[in-house]
Amino acid sequence: DEVSDYFQIINNITFGGKEKRVYLDINAFRATSIGHGTIVKRYNPNMNFNTRRIQAEFDGFTDYFGGELYVDNVTGPNVTGGLVFFKPLSLIDRDNYAMRSFSIGGQFFADINAPLRNILDDDDLDGDGRRWTEIEVDQETFQPNHVKSMVIAYGVSTEVKIWDERALDWKTYVDYSFLETGVPTDSDPSVQEPNYVNIPTRHIRSGGFTWGNLFRMNFGRELVHALRLRLEFRNYDPHYIPSYFDTLYDVQRVQFPMTSPDLVNQTKLQQVLGRPSDGARVNGGYAELSYRVGNYFAMALGVEVSDTAPDNSLFVHLEVPKLGPWNFVATYQRRNAETIGSLFDLELKPTDFLLMQTRFNIVDIFHVAVEVMTPFGIGPESLFQNVFQVNFNMELGFKYL
Repeated sequence: DEVSDYFQIINNITFGGKEKRVYLDINAFRATSIGHGTIVKRYNPNMNFNTRRIQAEFDGFTDYFGGELYVDNVTGPNVTGGLVFFKPLSLIDRDNYAMRSFSIGGQFFADINAPLRNILDDDDLDGDGRRWTEIEVDQETFQPNHVKSMVIAYGVSTEVKIWDERALDWKTYVDYSFLETGVPTDSDPSVQEPNYVNIPTRHIRSGGFTWGNLFRMNFGRELVHALRLRLEFRNYDPHYIPSYFDTLYDVQRVQFPMTSPDLVNQTKLQQVLGRPSDGARVNGGYAELSYRVGNYFAMALGVEVSDTAPDNSLFVHLEVPKLGPWNFVATYQRRNAETIGSLFDLELKPTDFLLMQTRFNIVDIFHVAVEVMTPFGIGPESLFQNVFQVNFNMELGFKYL
């Protein structure tokens, strides 16, 4: 009975490609990165299985300028924004790859309905006999209720291609991004009745620097081996976090980190931008390696670490893109680990995400798929927790254009 429910008939509509001059993608399952990923990296608005969102992205570029636009829900957005860039040196020499690739850009994104403060279930709407110890959940939509605010993110970037050969393509880039919002200044609601109306706030702005290098290598002719390596150095304020709109943002905007006992103050807005701002700046890094052999096999591994903040993360990806009529994909992510060592703990954490899917083409227009996944749902204590789920899908569709 939500407007977005009626759009579930759309699985995906795609035109062009991510590195083509025109790209349109409307889908219900992909993760999206914009630009270098310093603000939006692998954001997926469908981590909460109690709702279904159709996101849309449009990219376009020429030798002189370009841009990207994104909205996380075409029927009622939360996260939306875009990026524009210009290539001024192309006007001087469009045939020189370094001059042609040099670009200056800016981006702006916002969560226009960001949770400022969670509303506790003092009226016992779910009828479980508990009050004040759980987040209030709308019994019509099963979405947690909260006081709405806004988080905006914006930044500037520049990049240039240092080397441009088939065996090695090397691009370096520099980004500086900011987060802005207001955090509550009233008394601690964890020790008294929380205030949900006219909450006083103080303005917060935090920023972070990223220097990155992307190496792309291709080997072989008939069977192409593609190797990609991304390395980033980061330096940022203690109340900032790189890639604020990340894979788990859809649930962590309400519950961050998901193990915190302070439910009313557990929103990502408060837990990140409300951190003390007078400490030393954080040094961190990000490394991502991917490898692909034609359509037979692909894998990727990424790790992001920091020297002080509890924002260490890991992802692993395995894929068989297309082997005859069959394909397979498996993805695992662990976000916001306290220490680097805890990234490799084999115990499944409440914030971990796992997806495995296999898909088989019966005839040209008909596919069947089985997937095992751990999306997040509202548990018996009205808290988000990952849930083991098995889905069977039948798909009808056709290629065109």
